[in-house]
Amino acid sequence: MDEEIYARNPGETKATRYMFKPSAADGGASYDCYPAAGFGGVDPHYSSGPANHFFYLLSQGATNPSGFNYALSALVCNGDTGVTGIGRSAAERIWYRALDLYFTSGTTYPQARAHTLRPASDIFGTTSAQYAAVARAWSAVGVN
Repeated sequence: MDEEIYARNPGETKATRYMFKPSAADGGASYDCYPAAGFGGVDPHYSSGPANHFFYLLSQGATNPSGFNYALSALVCNGDTGVTGIGRSAAERIWYRALDLYFTSGTTYPQARAHTLRPASDIFGTTSAQYAAVARAWSAVGVN
């Protein structure tokens, strides 16, 4: 995000936030993965990393954006390098419906997983590739 704000940015690889690997843009302050013990007292700019990472994996899969060459295992938290994306449009539909109908200001990460599976089911069905992709993308960032 924000790759256009840099006066010199050959290949547009500088950004204020990387959704594919949130920790890469700020020296490791942002979380890529959801900690097993959850978050407590973490700045929301840093604790939002797993949600950003989830959306990237859901929409694009475990892939490097143009100009980056991370090992695929560095792009997931659980070793599942086979995560495939469902495209931005389908991911946006699921995320928007979750935000509109299910999320509240106090939604936790485990609840967010459930609250994104619900619209995946509503829109595509529980046996769909999209539903399975939501579950797999959350697992890939450590939310089970």
